[in-house]
Amino acid sequence: MLSIFKSGPRNIRQRLLRDIILLIGIIITALLALGLYMGGKIRQQASAAIISDTSLIVKKKFYSFTEPVETYLSIGCQWGRNGLFTELDAPELRKIFIPMLTTHSYISAVTIADSSGSEFFLKRDGNEWFSRLTETKNGRRSTQVQQWRENGQVLENRQEKSDFDPRQRPWFLKAAARPGEICWTDPYHFFTAGRQGVTASVAWRGSNGKTLFVMAFDLLEDDLLAFLNRLEIADQGHIILLSRNGSIIAHNRSDRLKSIDESPPVVKAIELWQQGNKKDVHALEFFLDRNRWWAGFTPLKTDEPSAWIAVVIPENKIMGSVKKQWSRIAMTATFILAAGIFLALLLVRKYSYQLRDLPRQKIHDHDFENELFALIAAGESTSLEFKSSVRMNLNTGKSGKEIEIAWLKTVVAFMNSDGGILLIGVNDDGEIVGIDADGFASEDKCRLHCKNLINTHIGPEFSRFIHLKMRQVQGKTIVVIECERVRKPVFLTVGKNEDFYVRSGPSSLKLSMSQMAKYLDERR
Repeated sequence: MLSIFKSGPRNIRQRLLRDIILLIGIIITALLALGLYMGGKIRQQASAAIISDTSLIVKKKFYSFTEPVETYLSIGCQWGRNGLFTELDAPELRKIFIPMLTTHSYISAVTIADSSGSEFFLKRDGNEWFSRLTETKNGRRSTQVQQWRENGQVLENRQEKSDFDPRQRPWFLKAAARPGEICWTDPYHFFTAGRQGVTASVAWRGSNGKTLFVMAFDLLEDDLLAFLNRLEIADQGHIILLSRNGSIIAHNRSDRLKSIDESPPVVKAIELWQQGNKKDVHALEFFLDRNRWWAGFTPLKTDEPSAWIAVVIPENKIMGSVKKQWSRIAMTATFILAAGIFLALLLVRKYSYQLRDLPRQKIHDHDFENELFALIAAGESTSLEFKSSVRMNLNTGKSGKEIEIAWLKTVVAFMNSDGGILLIGVNDDGEIVGIDADGFASEDKCRLHCKNLINTHIGPEFSRFIHLKMRQVQGKTIVVIECERVRKPVFLTVGKNEDFYVRSGPSSLKLSMSQMAKYLDERR
């Protein structure tokens, strides 16, 4: 083993193995040092990360519950702005909203009201439906009540007098204060249902710019609490739904909405959160009766938070599961380390000879001329080819398309093989002749011409694998095209023909379809 660290520079296998072992050793040492340095912070950071992740998971699950409500409100707001609800037509409104309430049974009712006091109300109770249409005309209010079964049987159809004014309800007042924003109320008593619940609402201005409309969806207390209690969380953990201002809408560990008198951790967590900056995912650590607790807060919608989800868990319930994993993590890390060393040995043994002979795909700028002359001295090969000009046929003294196609074949062949370098302005004998004969007005014109040829005959999607440079060497301009290997097949398109080329020694070889299929299969 000591011989590995004393090997000469020419033994690439031993040097590569030595470097891999040193790298693994450095990584292990760094990880141990980091672990010792961060030991005191691991507990805190792990708890914060877990509570943040937990709050995000709960948010995603809860968002699936509230998303339809907010989506329908957003759509309804757009409809309203386009004048759909200017006239409250009960039959048409029932056609719109009955499918919504049928699909999402936890939405108990929908209301549309305006600033004049007119209102349309629709709710479902089992297999029965109830609607109320109140219209205000010339200062007089008239209310039409209808009740029917799901099969269409009418149970009641009557006119009645009602003192109910939607403009005084919490959902109307909240939405009217912030038109265009979706608002959630605190828990309150529903007037028609006679039960506790919360309402999400949105307001908009009518086409006349004066009348204010509000759409609202009611969610019953029982349905909301049932959903919260179905969410899985650590033992003694709390899930809380908060309004924009931080008041509690629902709490999973209570039988009634807003009932948290016996949940001091929740009260403490909300107090600390309200004192802070209310960040997107905010983890809070606090003590209560000598016990450490963690709370995570995240908005249901990041852009315009209308409600927040909070998760409150005692630390011993978080770290308990973490501590059980330490031994497994240590064993897994040890196994991965041993497997990594073993695989490194195999890779070094398998690829040492190939690594020694990797083809050149780049000439480094910092030592350009020395590397260039070394390549020219070695002569054309599988990964190197010389071309005298970009477009000029030096034998005829005229520009020829065949000259351009010739070097494009080489580029395609390099990319279909192992990459390589094309030197234009160097003749077959390795003499630097430059590209003056091509007659380009400037280097930029030459560069643009080459790029256009590549895009036309090879394809712009492959341009990121082709790197074109222009350099002055011995007072003459040459073009250096560095080609990377491309895993998918690259074709040279000339007219309607698409040809596939590979490198075969110092030349480019065209393959037939069957040869190409076999070549690509073996190349994988």
